Amino acid sequence: MRKKLRSNILYLLAFLLLVNLAACGHEDEHAAGEKTTYTCPMHPEIVRDAPGSCPVCGMDLVPVSPPAGNDASAVTEDLDFLLKPASNSIISSVATTRPEQKAVESAVEMEGIITYDPRSVYTIPARVSGRIEQLYMKYNFQPVSKGQKLLEIYSPELITAQQELLYLVQSAPEDKQLIEASKQKLRLLGATEAQIRQLIRSGKADYTFAIYSPYNGYAIGLNTTPAAPGLPGVSTPSVGGMGSMESSSGSTAPVSAATATGQDIQLREGMYVSTGQSLLQVVNPNQLWAEFNIPAGRISAIAKGTAVEITFPQLPDQKLQAKVDFLQPFYQEGENFAKVRVLLPGNQKAAMVGQLVSAKASYTTAPSLWVPKAAVLDIGARSVAFRKQNGVFEPVAVTVGTTTGNETQLMEGLQQGDVIAANAQFLVDSESFIKLKKTSL
Repeated sequence: MRKKLRSNILYLLAFLLLVNLAACGHEDEHAAGEKTTYTCPMHPEIVRDAPGSCPVCGMDLVPVSPPAGNDASAVTEDLDFLLKPASNSIISSVATTRPEQKAVESAVEMEGIITYDPRSVYTIPARVSGRIEQLYMKYNFQPVSKGQKLLEIYSPELITAQQELLYLVQSAPEDKQLIEASKQKLRLLGATEAQIRQLIRSGKADYTFAIYSPYNGYAIGLNTTPAAPGLPGVSTPSVGGMGSMESSSGSTAPVSAATATGQDIQLREGMYVSTGQSLLQVVNPNQLWAEFNIPAGRISAIAKGTAVEITFPQLPDQKLQAKVDFLQPFYQEGENFAKVRVLLPGNQKAAMVGQLVSAKASYTTAPSLWVPKAAVLDIGARSVAFRKQNGVFEPVAVTVGTTTGNETQLMEGLQQGDVIAANAQFLVDSESFIKLKKTSL
């Protein structure tokens, strides 16, 4: 009996010893799990395992209080979708919208200037070489009428041609073919029919020959700065009788260097001109062009014949309806825009050369996706929209096209059924950093 009692006592002691050892191990694990850490009150990013001083501000580190209780909430599958980097996903309840497939009435706004229609700018050249004896055009934009005398020129070549015609008329009046050939030569040298008839009627060659305007308009290119003379030019006959006029010898007269380079020169009495040299230009002010600059990305919306509404900043109530007449088929070096010319209706009193004007060309876009303008955020290098998936908004790179009013055209990046934030600005602040997924770049 005693032996049995002793055995039971030993078993009980062994059981109690095992229970005590297990309890001690659990306390050690608990103590290890509650290891104290220390941090700086001013710089919480500083965390140490032992007391000390903050390396930033020098304050004493304080122990971090452990959370009350061990009832930390476990992450379930219902909340698993929220465990995403904060830089590429946002939880928000902002209003949403969907891209809409449609065609939109749009307009291209342009700024430009009124210029002369180059087709109505006429050049009057010198058909013979010689010296200007009398100049009737004194200043730029002087009115010119068709048939008006512009200047009188002394030209040995014209004198010789007149004398040839007079000789044929007087010595061989029956040779109509030679007489007609001589008349044609004078016509090619700039003589009018009236001048030829007057020559035959008077029977005397004129030493000075008048040049008449074949156009109506205003004279331009008269008072530009002349270049320094020095190039060899036409031969100037010595002053004397008829024989000296027909002589091929003579002094060399200076001709402006502008003639050689094709530039305008300053007309004045006594100056020498050469064959083909531009004397002046006559411009028709009733035919004007408005020349506009259009960005390269919008040129596809404009075509010849597109209706354009032109407005004048100085006259807000004045509007002109016109059509595109010409599109420049190339870009000037260093420019990222093309030029569009609009032919203005004739004789517009509101339009003046050099006047700044605005224009708007309306057109209908091809069916495409459109979203509110506020739904697209421009971050510099690209544009983004925030697409909602599984309850969170993720930034998606998009390519935008035309912006009309409060709507923006989407070229790629989204589909018609996607749900996006109606206002992308609500999902970012001044210090936000938007991280796009590689698949959306």
